[in-house]
Amino acid sequence: MNVAFDASAILGRSGIERYSRELIKGLLRTHSVDSVTLATDATDGGAVASYFSEFSGVGVRPCLTHERRLGAPMRPIMRAYRRHQLSSAVRDADLVHLLAPGKIIPQGRPVVTTIHDLFPMYPDMGIEGHLARRFPGRIRRHLQASDAIMCPSAYVASTIQIFFPNCDLPIHVTPLAAGDEFTPTPLSSEVRSRYRLDKPFVLFIGRVDPRKNLHRMMFAWKSLPASIRRNAEFVLMMAGGADAIERFRSDNASVMDEPSIRIISDVSTSSMVQILSAARALAFATLGEGFGLPVLEAMRCGCPVITSNTTSLPEVGGSAALYVDPTTVDEIALMMQRCIEDDELVAARRAEGIKHSAAFTWDVTARATAAVYNSVVG
Repeated sequence: MNVAFDASAILGRSGIERYSRELIKGLLRTHSVDSVTLATDATDGGAVASYFSEFSGVGVRPCLTHERRLGAPMRPIMRAYRRHQLSSAVRDADLVHLLAPGKIIPQGRPVVTTIHDLFPMYPDMGIEGHLARRFPGRIRRHLQASDAIMCPSAYVASTIQIFFPNCDLPIHVTPLAAGDEFTPTPLSSEVRSRYRLDKPFVLFIGRVDPRKNLHRMMFAWKSLPASIRRNAEFVLMMAGGADAIERFRSDNASVMDEPSIRIISDVSTSSMVQILSAARALAFATLGEGFGLPVLEAMRCGCPVITSNTTSLPEVGGSAALYVDPTTVDEIALMMQRCIEDDELVAARRAEGIKHSAAFTWDVTARATAAVYNSVVG
C-alpha cells in the first residue's frame, strides 16, 4: 500500500508536528505500508526528506505553492491551485492521510483525517478570532470528505460525536507515544549551568496559550511557603517565540515578580530530556488536552507528573499521574509542595511513570493506524 500525506506542516516542534513525523517513521519501520508519498511546500523538500533518509520507499514531492504567494486578494485562487497541486501529487496513492484538519482536502483518492481536538469550539478555552469562527466549518468539511476519522483519545472521539451527532463515519482511537529519545538521562554540568538548575525544581513545558492554565499554576507556586520558594524553583520551559514570551511576562507581571519563577526557552530536545529527568515533577494542569504528549514524555524520563483530572489526561496518565482540579489553585499548590518535600512520593511516581509510559510506542500507533487504512481500502 502506498499512503500519501500532506507533509507541508511537519517540520516544527509542536505535538501535531512530532506526531506527523513519528507516525510516518513508525509506518515505515514496522513495514505497515509499502511506501509513502510526501507532498511538501516547494521550498521544504530537502528538509522533509532528511527526516526520513534512513528509509526506502519515501517519495518526496516538493510541489505545493503557498497560498499567500500572490497576496491576500489572490488567496482563494491560490488555495484552489494548491488543492489541484496536492490532488495531482497524491493521485497514484492508495489512500491519503491528512494528519490534521487543514484548509485543503485533495480530491480523487480515499481520505483518512486525524482530528486532534475540538477546542476552538469551546468558548472557555480562550481561542478567539478567525480560527474559532471558521473551525466548525472546517471540521464539517473533513467529516464529509473523509472515509474514516482517527483521533488520539476516547475523549476526542466522544466530543466529535457530541458536536457532530449526525456523523456516521467510523472514528478510531489511535493513541500517541513519546519518542525513544525520552529516557532517564543525567543532567550534564553544561545544561545545569546554562539554565541555572542548581535548586530542586518543578517544571512546566508548553507554549503561550490560555488553555495551558499557566497563570493558575504560577499563582499556586507563589502561594507556597516562603521556605519552599527560597530553596526551590518553578521553571517554565516556554515555546511560542520571543515576542509572545515577552507579552506573557508583561501580562503576568504581578506573579512574574516572584524570584523563584523563571522562564527558559530555545531548549533542544536533548537538553529537555535531561531537564525532565532532573525535575521533581512536571506541572501540566492544563484546562484541556486532546492527548497530552508532555505527560508521556515526562514519564518516560522518570519525571512525576501533576496533571488535570479532565478531558484526555486521565486516559494518558493512568494510575501513574498525580491529579488535580485545574481550576483550583489550592489543589495545584498542594501537589507541587508534596513533590518538593516528599522524596518517597517522587521515587514511587518516577518508577510508576516509566512502567506506565512503556505501553505507548510509535510502533503501536503505526500498526493501529495501518489497521484503519486497511479498513478503508481493504
